[in-house]
Amino acid sequence: MAPKDYKVDNIHEFLQIVGEWTNEWFIQEKTWGPWFRGHRDARWKLRPSLYRYPPCARPIRRLEDEIRQEFIVRAPSLGPERPQSSWEWYFLMQHCGAPTRLLDWTESALIALYFAVRDKSDQADSAVWVLEPWKLNTYVADLNEVIAPAAGSGMVPAHAERYKEWLPDRYSKPRELQRALPVAVYPTHFSRRISSQRSCFTIHGSDYDGFDHLPLAAIPFLRKIVIPGSKANSIERSLAVAGIDELTVYPDLDGLGRWLAATMRDESRRNPSTTVFEHGE
Repeated sequence: MAPKDYKVDNIHEFLQIVGEWTNEWFIQEKTWGPWFRGHRDARWKLRPSLYRYPPCARPIRRLEDEIRQEFIVRAPSLGPERPQSSWEWYFLMQHCGAPTRLLDWTESALIALYFAVRDKSDQADSAVWVLEPWKLNTYVADLNEVIAPAAGSGMVPAHAERYKEWLPDRYSKPRELQRALPVAVYPTHFSRRISSQRSCFTIHGSDYDGFDHLPLAAIPFLRKIVIPGSKANSIERSLAVAGIDELTVYPDLDGLGRWLAATMRDESRRNPSTTVFEHGE
């Protein structure tokens, strides 16, 4: 059963509906809130990058073990990060664009909205997915919690062990994933980008479209807000006024370059009939 779609035309309507859902879902836990994921195309599935390729000839777990192995062997000479656990390595893989079973979410509604509308050059509708992650874990795995399984020191080992079925050790047996549906986990903040984007993740099991096959009781806790394509550019401008832009979500030199490129893009939109340099300059 597909979640019901809700439509908004501006930031005010977006925040209003997000606030209503937050109050509905978190009656007692006032410091908790939903997770959000922005899609530039509302038709896109909630499918992690490893599952966006055509079906593979070999089982996905065996292929993934080789991808993880290659990354862990080659990464130390290419960057300063030194992950301390399998989970941290896996989060780093996602951070660097390697195919994983992780799907990015954020605790910030406006950052998700920004990812949904940024640099839109077509009229396709965008979307922001909204998730109650504690209910997801409760109904999928009987885990009434959302933890950071890579946190290590200070955590009861048995708590992290409950999530091992979603990320087995490389080349361990059994060689197939034992869980089908996704669960929610927090990363450790080893990267400034993870912190600035207030990142969190779902890790998916063997079901390519796990969110399409949630238990009936979990379906009300996954909702979709659609943003008409005609409204995307005006919402992006409003977000910039509110301080949500490329430099906010990518607080590094790449983000600075992206921000300057977006500035030039917006200038071109304002003056479509002119060029950057006049003849003779």
